[in-house]
Amino acid sequence: MRSKADQLEYERQKKVASDFSWCVENDFQVYVRPDSYDMSGKGQAPFRIYIRRKGITTEGKDSIITPEGIEIKSKVTDGKIEYKTMSEACNAMDQVYANLRKRYG
Repeated sequence: MRSKADQLEYERQKKVASDFSWCVENDFQVYVRPDSYDMSGKGQAPFRIYIRRKGITTEGKDSIITPEGIEIKSKVTDGKIEYKTMSEACNAMDQVYANLRKRYG
């Protein structure tokens, strides 16, 4: 039998997985990228979360041309929040998935 904390964590992970699947099924690509490249090697560049609509269809590119000759374009929106580490940004992605689903679902 699971403890109350384990059950809550299980439910949270289940919701995150569901929100992530919804984003993929609805053609949203969500990813983390540094704002600039830190040449010092210390990893000090700030990170942002980016959302690409039609990002799954276009395979992460700005546009693709289908075999039928139809051009499909994607649109990128950059996050307004800067994160100090990649880990912080990745932890915030759960909420981005949920917000996308709430807004467009």
